[in-house]
Amino acid sequence: MARIRLLFVLNGAAIAAFGPFASVILEGRGFSATQIGLIFAVTSLAYVASVSGWGHLGDVVLGRARALRIAILGAAALLSVFSLQLPLGLLAVAYVGYAVCNGAVGPLSDALAVNALRDPGRQYGKVRAFASGSFTVWAIVFGLLYGQAGYWPASFVFVALAVAIAVLAGLLPDLGRATLSVRRRGGAIREVLAIQPALPRILVAIALAYVGVFAGFTFLSLRIVALGGGPPEVALSSAVSAAAEVGAMVLASRLVPVIGLRALFAAASLLYTVAFVLWAVLASPTAIIASRLISGAGFSGLWIASVMAVQTLLPSRLQGSGQALISMTTAGFAAFIANVVGGVLYAGSGPAVLFGASAVFGLAGAVAGWLTFPRRGARRFVEPVAEAVAEPVLA
Repeated sequence: MARIRLLFVLNGAAIAAFGPFASVILEGRGFSATQIGLIFAVTSLAYVASVSGWGHLGDVVLGRARALRIAILGAAALLSVFSLQLPLGLLAVAYVGYAVCNGAVGPLSDALAVNALRDPGRQYGKVRAFASGSFTVWAIVFGLLYGQAGYWPASFVFVALAVAIAVLAGLLPDLGRATLSVRRRGGAIREVLAIQPALPRILVAIALAYVGVFAGFTFLSLRIVALGGGPPEVALSSAVSAAAEVGAMVLASRLVPVIGLRALFAAASLLYTVAFVLWAVLASPTAIIASRLISGAGFSGLWIASVMAVQTLLPSRLQGSGQALISMTTAGFAAFIANVVGGVLYAGSGPAVLFGASAVFGLAGAVAGWLTFPRRGARRFVEPVAEAVAEPVLA
């Protein structure tokens, strides 16, 4: 249990080192808002193309822990390239590669966690809260650092944390590699969809809710800077959101057996929609930062409901691929729409129109989630034949 917690602590710090500042760093390297949106959109497409491979690599070929090591070290290597003085085209390629590798770290970590915990439904939120708590602290620290030194240390800090994560990954408990029921094209992802044909409808609901979430991830920091904020304000915006997540993650896990996954997802999507409406009208960094308490709580509910839906609907041997599908939907399809449309709207019509459109997607996600997510009391999927490999269990 301690090593799983440490993994999420390190993950939170690694995200804080670069993630909150990515849009501003790209802008500082010479990219326009439209180009930033396009880069993030290309990143999303590349991730969609690769995520099934990451899931198959973790579940079937190497194991989830080894796949995690490859992903985080690949991200570190490509971010090191991004830190060099290169033409914009090469910088864009390096950033896309970094993001594709780093995007696999989350689902692989989630798969390791839900497989290792004795009661994932109650314990996962507490474990995930360690990432949010770590992010909160380190985002503030890094924001103050970059405010004094500039953004140049960001990639080096990420590389150091990535090496630590890679070392820890080699010490984590993991299930044995899965044996697919049928060897066919599509691998583990195809088997996931064959086992749970209702899963695509859930993924549609997740995609709708996360379009606005990723619009915020990409363009809210640019809005804060445009209103007069700097690195400390950008960092504080993310830190406030993450601080709200710490308690909300635990609360969301406790709410699952009480209200069910569909009610949790729908309520969280509506809560995030309130934040979108506020971002459309607020005109000061301080007010936007305060509103991040709402978005942080909403994000917690969306995250817990999505991860636990996959944990409920799929067997342990396919959790890597199932969690990868969630990331493909959020960081892939939803992020693509958010960044392509968001870049055009932000540059052409302004942030009010962008976040107003995000609110519409949030409402649609709430309705779709209520109609598709598992109801309260839904039992976990059980395969007809017990898995051959015993699961590691942590107290």
